[in-house]
Amino acid sequence: MKKAVLFLLGLLVLLSGLFFASAYLEQKNYSAVKSAVAPVQIPTLTPTPYVLPSAVPTKRLKKQTYTIALYGDSMVDTMGEKLEFLAEALESKYPKTTFQLYNYGIGGENIKQGLDRFPQSFANKTRQYPPIAEIHPDVLILGSFAYNPFDPHDVNRYWLTLTELVEQAKAVSPRVYLLAEIAPLGYGFGKGKNGINWPQEQAYTHALRIIEQLNSAVDFTKAFNLPLIDAYHPSQQNGQFGAAYLVNAGDGIHPSNEGHLFIADKIVETILLE
Repeated sequence: MKKAVLFLLGLLVLLSGLFFASAYLEQKNYSAVKSAVAPVQIPTLTPTPYVLPSAVPTKRLKKQTYTIALYGDSMVDTMGEKLEFLAEALESKYPKTTFQLYNYGIGGENIKQGLDRFPQSFANKTRQYPPIAEIHPDVLILGSFAYNPFDPHDVNRYWLTLTELVEQAKAVSPRVYLLAEIAPLGYGFGKGKNGINWPQEQAYTHALRIIEQLNSAVDFTKAFNLPLIDAYHPSQQNGQFGAAYLVNAGDGIHPSNEGHLFIADKIVETILLE
C-alpha cells in the first residue's frame, strides 16, 4: 500500500514538472518570434502641393490704340455694324488695348466692284467712313470676294483682279491680310427663309465656283507671300463643302453666329500687332 502511494506521488510530481516545462518553452518561443518580426512602419503621407499653371502673359503692345479695317462683300458686311464678334475676340486677347474697327463690307459685290470702290468714301446702313487711305489702318483685312463669282465664271479674271486689289491695299496699310472665309454648303446652299432658294443644280454649281475661287485665293497668298487668315480649310467637311453649324440657317449662305465667332477667332489668332 505504501509503495502505491509513493508511486502516485512521484507520478504527480513528474506531470507537474512536465506542465511547467511546457509552459516555459511556449513563452520562450513566443518571445523569440515576437523579437524576430520587424515592426510595421506606417508611412507618413506628405501631400504634394498643387502648383497652378501660370497664365500666358498678354503680349505687351507698343501702342494703346490700333485701327483695323475689314473690306469685302456680304461675308464681311454681316460681321456687324461695329464688328462685334471681332471686337469681343480682340478684347479677350488684348484687354488693355483699344481697337478702332471699320467694316467696309457691302453685300453682293464681286471682286471687280470691290476694286472699283476701294479709293472712295463708304456708306452702307449705319456706317459712313472716309476712304480707307484716310483712316491709315494698322491692319487691313481683305475679304476674298469668292462668294460672288463673275458671270460668266472666270477664275483667271478673279486672280488678276485680286492682284490689283492687293496692290492698292498695300499702298494704304503696312499689314495686309487676305481672309479666306468659311466653305459654302454643298446641298442646301442658299436655302432658307431669307435665302436665294435656287434650284438645287444651280445652287450646287454656284457653291463649286465659290470653292474654286477660295482655292484660288489661298494659292494667291502662297504665290505672293501674302499673309492668309484661313477660316476656309478648318471649316470644310470631307475636304470640300462647309459645316452646317457655321452657316446661317435662315439663308444658307452667310455665317451663323458660331460661324462669325469662328472667323473672328481665326483673325485674332493670325494677325500680328506690334
